[in-house]
Amino acid sequence: MKIIKISSLMICLAFLSGCVTVTDSRFAKKVNHEKAAETYVALGISYMNAGNLVLARKKIERALKVAPESASVHSAMAMYWLERGELELTEKEFEIAIDLDDEHSPSNYHYGYYLMVHKNDDEACDYIAQAALDVDYPARVLAFEGLGLCFGRFGNERQSIDAFERAWSLDMNSTVASLNLANLYVERKRPRIAKRWYQRFETAISEGGVDQNAQSLMTGFKVARATGDKNAAATYAFKLKKRFPQSNEYLSFKRGR
Repeated sequence: MKIIKISSLMICLAFLSGCVTVTDSRFAKKVNHEKAAETYVALGISYMNAGNLVLARKKIERALKVAPESASVHSAMAMYWLERGELELTEKEFEIAIDLDDEHSPSNYHYGYYLMVHKNDDEACDYIAQAALDVDYPARVLAFEGLGLCFGRFGNERQSIDAFERAWSLDMNSTVASLNLANLYVERKRPRIAKRWYQRFETAISEGGVDQNAQSLMTGFKVARATGDKNAAATYAFKLKKRFPQSNEYLSFKRGR
């Protein structure tokens, strides 16, 4: 079974815990520290997204000095080390974050994704599931998409379908969910259902101004072939050859002809 992957491990501003309003002066200093740490983390993530890892590290280290027991700060540092390719340090920081707050959804999601991608550890799904079940997690759709990928990676096809369908129910523009569902149903020999999901995928990318990639064109070809639409199958095959002649998908297509 082939699961269409999210293109990259996204760094989310969901690390931020949100504003806290406290009027008691006894807590003012603590709240100020938390707000300062959140600001530094936000800046660090912004620098990471811009590719400036030097400034990203400086800001996150400032956050660690201000709030050394913050799960979100240690998660941000884990993401920094992941960007640097330092997997041992990445895992260490994620473990610290989880120890500090095992219900911190961003830490659970990103640690789970790290375990899935870099360690091939099926425990990853448990961490991602915990984040996905948090109704207040701003990146909940992303978590359900990740959960679908995780279940699919470890052979839990039914649970993978459930997770992707949940992601799509929360965001009908989820191309990760609709494309993977099309792929899963065509492999289950349910071509009509696969076609509906693929049509939803194409609608979403059309409205979002997003181009097809090799994976999506290959899925389109498989769906068209399964539904007996020879013209559509030929069109997807032509686009795959024209646009992605060196892709694994096209090479696989050629071998299967």
